[in-house]
Amino acid sequence: MSKKLSTIIAKAPATPGIYKFLDEDKNVIYVGKAKNLKKRLQSYVRPSAKHGIKTEKMLESANSVEWNETNSELEALILEDNVIKTLSPKYNILLKDSKTFQYIKVTVQKEYPEVLTVRRLEKDGAKYFGPKTSGTDVQRLMESVKKIFKLCSVKNITVDSKSTPLKGAKVAVKVGGTVAKRPCLDYHIKRCTGPCAGIVTPEEYKEQINEAIEFLGGNYKPAIEALKKQMRNFANEKKFERAGSIRDHILSIERSVEKQLITDTNLPDRDVIAYVEDLAKNYFVLFQIRAGKLTNQEKFISEGGDSPSEIMEAFLRDYYSYAADIPKEVIISIETDDHGVVGKYISQQTDHKVKLIHPKAGQKDKLIELAEKNARGFAQQSRVRWMVDEKGKYALEDLQKALKLSTPLKRIECYDISHLSGTETVGSMVVFKNGETYKPDYRQFRLRSTVGKVDDFKSMEEVITRRLNYLPAQLPDGYKIRKAKKGDFKFIEDTCKKEAINDYNLDVKQFYVAEKGKKIIGFCRAHALDEKIDDISSLWVDMKERSKKLGYHLIRKVISASKHKRVYMDCVRQLENYYLKFGFEEIHQPPKPLLDKIARFCKCDRAVKTAKRAHGEKLDIVYFAYQKKKKDLSFEARPDLIVIDGGKGQLNSAQQVLFDKGLNIPIIGLAKKEEEVFIPGKSDPINLSKNSEASYLLQRIRDEAHRFAIEHNRASRDKKMVKSGLDAVPGVGPKMKKKLLMYFGSVHKIKEAPQVVLEQVVGEELARIIKEQL
Repeated sequence: MSKKLSTIIAKAPATPGIYKFLDEDKNVIYVGKAKNLKKRLQSYVRPSAKHGIKTEKMLESANSVEWNETNSELEALILEDNVIKTLSPKYNILLKDSKTFQYIKVTVQKEYPEVLTVRRLEKDGAKYFGPKTSGTDVQRLMESVKKIFKLCSVKNITVDSKSTPLKGAKVAVKVGGTVAKRPCLDYHIKRCTGPCAGIVTPEEYKEQINEAIEFLGGNYKPAIEALKKQMRNFANEKKFERAGSIRDHILSIERSVEKQLITDTNLPDRDVIAYVEDLAKNYFVLFQIRAGKLTNQEKFISEGGDSPSEIMEAFLRDYYSYAADIPKEVIISIETDDHGVVGKYISQQTDHKVKLIHPKAGQKDKLIELAEKNARGFAQQSRVRWMVDEKGKYALEDLQKALKLSTPLKRIECYDISHLSGTETVGSMVVFKNGETYKPDYRQFRLRSTVGKVDDFKSMEEVITRRLNYLPAQLPDGYKIRKAKKGDFKFIEDTCKKEAINDYNLDVKQFYVAEKGKKIIGFCRAHALDEKIDDISSLWVDMKERSKKLGYHLIRKVISASKHKRVYMDCVRQLENYYLKFGFEEIHQPPKPLLDKIARFCKCDRAVKTAKRAHGEKLDIVYFAYQKKKKDLSFEARPDLIVIDGGKGQLNSAQQVLFDKGLNIPIIGLAKKEEEVFIPGKSDPINLSKNSEASYLLQRIRDEAHRFAIEHNRASRDKKMVKSGLDAVPGVGPKMKKKLLMYFGSVHKIKEAPQVVLEQVVGEELARIIKEQL
C-alpha cells in the first residue's frame, strides 16, 4: 500500500492546498492542508519517517490520496476547515460533541427582545454569547439573568397599534398573534416588568435587555450604574417600594460578580487557551477575560494529533469558527507552525484584527500557567470517567491485540510489592473487570518468606504462589486424574514395593491415579492415620512423565478429596522447596500419628536404603501441614491477564510459579522507569506505543496496585508501631497485659519497676520472664 501511495504522491504539485486520504470504500478518512502539497505528502511515505500511532493507523487504512490546490495557505486553511466540518473524517482532530455546544441568544432585532438558548449560530441580527460546553452552567446563567434583570419568559411579543392598551399598560401588545389580556405569572410575583401586557414600552424593555447584554459580556458596571440612577429617581419621587426593589436588584448583581476572578482592570479583552494531553485525549481550558475580569471558563476535549502545534492549530480553527465573541487578543500555550495564517483565519471570523500571542514570560505567561493548571485538573477529573465509557472497552481491545491474545481481557490482576528498607514487606493484588477497578476483589498479602530482608523476586514468587494455590489445576492435554479402581490395585502394590514407596496399610479406595491414554503413570493417596488426621503419601510418578507436574496435580486432587480441613505429609529436606510451592507450611510439632508413621518407616531397612540412595546418607525429615483454603470468590476467579509491577526479574519469578503449577495464564511485566512492557521469553520489550489506549490502561492498573500496596504497608507499619513491648513476652496474654498497664501505667515503668514489686502483681516466675524479655 505504501508503494501505491508513493506512486500517487509523486505526481502531487508543489503548491498550497488540501489533501484527502481515502480508504478502500472511497470514504475520506483524513484531511490536511499544506504550504507545499508535494513535500507534505512525501513526509507520510518516507521510509525514515516516524509517525504517531493515529497517523500509522490512518496510513494502514488509506488506499488512495487526493488533493485540491489553492492560491494561498489561508485559502487552504479555510477549505480544510470546511471539508472537515462537512465530512468529519475519522482520523482528524475534532472537538468532541461540537454539535452539542450551546449559545445564549438575545434577539435584539425584535421589538421586545428575548433571551434564549440555541445550538446553532446564525446570521439573523441577534446577539450571541458562547459557545458554552456545560448545559447546566448555561441554565443557571439564564435563570440568574432573567431573575436579576426581570426579563420576561413569554415569547413572540409584538406591539399592537390597532388595539387599546390594558388598564395600567402603556401600549397594547400581542403574544404570538393574539391580543394580550393579562400579564404573565412572573409579573405577579415581581419577576417580570410586564412587557407581555404592554406595561413597559419596547424602549424601556430594551434598556433592561442592554443591561443584561452588558452583564453577559462580563461588563457589569454600566448595568449597576444605570440601576443606581433609577433607584435614586424613584427615591426622589418617593416611590420607595420601587427604589427598594431596584436596590435588591443591584445587590443580586454584585453578589453574582463577586465570584469572578479579578486579573487586572487595565487588561484588554482576551482569550487564554492552554491544553494538556492525557489518555490519548487533549484537554483544553479557555479563559475569557472581559473588562479586566475572568468572566467565563470553558472546557473542551479533542482527540488525535501527532504534534502539540497541530493539536493547538486544530482547536483554534474549530473553536473560532463557532465562537460568537472573539476578542482582539488570543493567548496560547503552544505556538503553531503557521502562526500568521491561523491569526488571519481567526480575524476573518470577526470584524477586527486578532493578535495571536505565545508568551515567553510576564503576566501573560502567568495566565497561561493558571490555564494549564486548570487543564490538568480537568484531565484528572476526566480520567476517572474515562474507564466507564467506550474508550475503556477500546483500551482492552487494543491491549488484547498488542499482546496477541485470543481471549477477551475481562479480568486483569496486577501485583505489586511494597516495603520500607526491608521492613513490613507486603504484596497487593488489584483487579480490573472490563477495564474498571473492582475493589471487592482486591487482596493483600503479608509476606512470610522475606521477613527482615529485601528480596523482590522471592516476594513476588510467594505472592503469586499463594494466589494461584486457589485455582484448580490444569492437566496437560491427553492426561486425566481419576479415582483408583479395584483393577488398579495390583499395579499400585507392585510399584510401591519396586520403588520402596510407603505401602503400609494399602487400600485402593485411598488412591487417585493419573492416566495417559489407558496407562497409569502416577498415583497418590490420603491415608487416614486416625479419625482426625489424613496423611498424604505413596506419591509416585513415572520417570518419563515427571516434567508434566503430575505430582502437583495428584496432590491437589487428594487434598480436595480429603474430608478434613487440615492434612499432613512428610518428606526429606531436599524436597522441602518442592512441596512449599503447593501451599504446604512446615510444622515443628507434628501430631503423634505422623511421628509413629515415620518410626515405622525407619524400621524398614529397604525403604531407608532407597531413600539414602536418592537423597544422601543423612535423612532429615520435614513435616508439613496444608490448611484447606476458605472459599474466596476473588481467588477462585481465573484471570485473563496477570500484570507484574516490575521488570524482567519479577516477571520471571512469577512465570516460574505458573510453569510449576501447569497453569497457562497470560502474564506481562511493566517496568517502572520507561513504562516498558515485557513478556516471558523475550529480552526486549514489546512494541506498545506510550500514547496508546492500552498503554494508558496499563499505567492506571499499575498506579492503582502501587497505591493499594503502599496503603497496606502504612497500615501494617502503623499497627506494629502501636504494639506493646509486652506482646512478645511468653505468658502475658491480653488480660495480664491490661492488668500490668493499669497498675504501672506504661511498659517503660514496668521495665523500671523493682523485681519485688513486679512479683507482687504477677508472681515470681512471670516477673522473672518479664524482666528478662524487657
